[in-house]
Amino acid sequence: MEFDIIVIGAGLGGLTAAACAAKEGKKVLVLEKGITPGGAASSFIRGRFEFEASLHTLCGYSKSQGVGDVRIILDELGIDNLIEWCQPDSAFRVITKSKSGEKLDVTLPFGAEKFTDALESYVPGCKSYIEQLFDIAKTSIEAMNYLCSTDEKINMNFAKKLHKEYPAFVRTAPYSVNEVFDAMGIQQKAREILTSIWCYWGVDCDRLSFTEYIIKLYTYIVLGAFIPKNRSFDISMALASFIENNNSEIRYNTTVTKILFENGEAKGIILKNGEKILCKHIIANCSPTTVYSKMMKSSDVPLTATKRTNARTFGARGASVYLGLNRSPEELGIKDYNVIITETADTSVQYDLMRTQGSNNTCIASCLNKALPECSPNGTTILTLTTIFTENCWANVEPENYFNEKDNFAKRVISLYEETTGVKIRDYIEEMEIATPLTFARYLNTPQGVILGYLPDSWDSMLSRFMTEKSDSDTKGLRFCGGWGTQLSGMASAITSGRNTAYFTLADISAEPQTENKEDTK
Repeated sequence: MEFDIIVIGAGLGGLTAAACAAKEGKKVLVLEKGITPGGAASSFIRGRFEFEASLHTLCGYSKSQGVGDVRIILDELGIDNLIEWCQPDSAFRVITKSKSGEKLDVTLPFGAEKFTDALESYVPGCKSYIEQLFDIAKTSIEAMNYLCSTDEKINMNFAKKLHKEYPAFVRTAPYSVNEVFDAMGIQQKAREILTSIWCYWGVDCDRLSFTEYIIKLYTYIVLGAFIPKNRSFDISMALASFIENNNSEIRYNTTVTKILFENGEAKGIILKNGEKILCKHIIANCSPTTVYSKMMKSSDVPLTATKRTNARTFGARGASVYLGLNRSPEELGIKDYNVIITETADTSVQYDLMRTQGSNNTCIASCLNKALPECSPNGTTILTLTTIFTENCWANVEPENYFNEKDNFAKRVISLYEETTGVKIRDYIEEMEIATPLTFARYLNTPQGVILGYLPDSWDSMLSRFMTEKSDSDTKGLRFCGGWGTQLSGMASAITSGRNTAYFTLADISAEPQTENKEDTK
């Protein structure tokens, strides 16, 4: 059986890439090492609780049809109606300490006007700056959409045109969040509140691309954020069903061991059982580090790919404590869906504190019941406490000490939540599951348990990755998608990355010389 495209990995990026290619009439084969689709977009059951494995909120989705990248993709595939959605009532609450030593405890709503007014109430005089930021965000979104759609060559004339049409984008795109905030003169307190969500990128604001930050912030606040009522696995199943209903195939419990090349072009793959499947177009929904080092001959990896991959740093490693509590949120005093707790509002200092277990006093607390009251039995609560580590510190744990370290980690993060919020949860724990970076490494097959792909350093931002990938892939016939790809990390990013990679691959196929039918030429 011949396939037009092989996709390695059925995470959201791979599923979306396969679905978009199948929609265009291509026959796609998806090969997944695990037994279910979705990767991190999944759920699991402990006792009478069904826990969301990783999703906090999905950005890029809106209540309005055809608005937001994720909504547009699901609408085009015709699968949005297969998913029921719910929405938290506030954007986020942040509890941290300012550089001045002042404790910050701020809750901000969705909606551009409401968000701006609320921030003005906390920091008088900042409203005009926030309005300027949102104006830049709108221009940046328009510019990125233009870059996605145009086939123009990138040269001096193109740069001049870009500067004329999108001047605010051109002025800010080369700089970090802190560099732009410095230039604008935004008040320190407002900056500290605005940058408190930095941990979702896993890189401090001295290095985080302003363009990536402001587009995501604006989209999140204006469109809102949503959660599937049946957990993120609903998205995975909707995409998988679309693929299998459109002349394509998914094989589970199937491991790809080698990607074959011939004369510098992809030729096919070899499975763990020795089966060879030929195909000239392959999309990898996995780490380039893994692909280049374990799945390809070194002679088949171009020098540019080796240099770029070796220059990159792994992003944040994930760790979560999943709690099923035998009291309702109202009985416990939990008022917020999403609470970000950090030791300091200085993102560079906080980044360094998250290098080790002992100094990492950080967590993002998500109470699913505050968005979906019926997610657990009456009188109970699902609460997830998540943190990230900016170094591979769990590799230093000796095997015989691992379970003690897991327990100690859970105790620390539970104490941090209780002491910071004043909400007591320890005595009401009915079910608890602890996931360390080693857990994520085992289930997601990612190096070191990385959950946020490569670190989006200043030189390796979304814009630079996108322009590189759009112009040409390093290896002919092989492209990457998902959290390691152009759109950086996150489920919404994985979905849009899958869509973009599918279209790049379709363009590759269209550019190939067509083989003549000999019978027709007689």
